[in-house]
Amino acid sequence: MCGGGPSAPRVEYVGPSKDDIERSQRSLDQYQQQMMQQQSQFQSQLQSQIDAANAETAELQADFAAEAAAAAAGSSADQAAAYTTSAQQTEIPKGAQTTAAVTDKKKPKKNLKISTGGTMASAGSGLNIGV
Repeated sequence: MCGGGPSAPRVEYVGPSKDDIERSQRSLDQYQQQMMQQQSQFQSQLQSQIDAANAETAELQADFAAEAAAAAAGSSADQAAAYTTSAQQTEIPKGAQTTAAVTDKKKPKKNLKISTGGTMASAGSGLNIGV
């Protein structure tokens, strides 16, 4: 017979040891620190690129403004008058090419006639087409 009464099973938690948990935490802390360093390096590099682009844009804007000012100063009133236009009715010069009104083409008379009297249209006679 059995040697005793029933007893409750013994439950033991078997998981990572305290050393494993500390090692994982150190690894996570080191990863976080590396990510922070990489992000700060990237941010500083990106900011320097943005600053360089802004400086180049400002330089280009200054160049364009200087060119526009020089172009405005260079054009005098007599140069501007050379490009003025007027709309006055004048006589057509001799030998000038002109356009004429569109005329309708003469179309030939329609002479195709289809006779339907030559065929009988009765039931069963097939396709009834007048020829």
